Amino acid sequence: MGYLGLCFWAVGDFWAIAANLDNFNGSIDFHVHSAPDVTPRLYDDLTLVQKAAEAGMAALVLKNHVTPTADRAVVAHKVIPNIEVYGGVVLNETVGGLNLKAIETMDRLGEGRGKVVWLPTIDAAHHRQTLKQTFGGLRVARYGHLVPEMKEILQYIADHDLVLGTGHVSPAEILTVVPVAKQLGVKNIVVTHAMATVPGLTLAQMQAIANQGAFLELTYVNTLMGENAVEADHQAWQTVSIEAMAAAIQTIGAKHFILSTDLGRALDPSPIEGYQTFLDQLAAAGITQSELDLMRHSNPEKLLQ
Repeated sequence: MGYLGLCFWAVGDFWAIAANLDNFNGSIDFHVHSAPDVTPRLYDDLTLVQKAAEAGMAALVLKNHVTPTADRAVVAHKVIPNIEVYGGVVLNETVGGLNLKAIETMDRLGEGRGKVVWLPTIDAAHHRQTLKQTFGGLRVARYGHLVPEMKEILQYIADHDLVLGTGHVSPAEILTVVPVAKQLGVKNIVVTHAMATVPGLTLAQMQAIANQGAFLELTYVNTLMGENAVEADHQAWQTVSIEAMAAAIQTIGAKHFILSTDLGRALDPSPIEGYQTFLDQLAAAGITQSELDLMRHSNPEKLLQ
């Protein structure tokens, strides 16, 4: 390649990179993990938030399976104020399971940055049984009816305009809890990594839930799972391909989806690099920029307002 050709290539490459950054600016990761944690994480809260801010992201939602993150979001935002940071609480055994007090405390400590209440994840009975980890576990519904604790939890979420995340509970539980939550006035519901091994929803179930006004979350980490995953804990999960995600988006409609990474483990890509790759791969699979903008920014922004 001659000098002039090299110059044209360099200019073209520069504008391609610039265009990619423009498409990434303003993205919101609604589901990302950081340290401190009981699982080794790539970044601590402040490092993650700083890197996301430098990349032009609009907001992060910090998630932790064993401890609330709303107070951590408050601190992170005070240190790095040019990006919005939110957190919440996962109703696992370490906070007392289906414990209203844990939600109330998270809400008070969060100073408006405690946005999400996730139903049980690693301690959900469905999670444990599906991944053959152990017996027992938490359930939010039995035989088509919510367990008694759930009504006051859903009412609190509705009254305080929080977001309900469905965690790792079963499809039957999700299909039970979503309509009741809507009846009680919960405005914002996210079906956690809807296409993953847990919960394991079918496309028809996803469509039915979307029709009730819940958002369906797609997470990049699920494309990295499977028997060849670099993280040992992810080898028991099935891979969800980009093509399968793109087909679901095109069938159900981008207005019903949000994009997240669910990244943060030490051996996986960084959440920022993972998010950028996620967008690139979905675009290559036929998802338009306007559809990506809905899922990476507009839809999650609605949930966080």
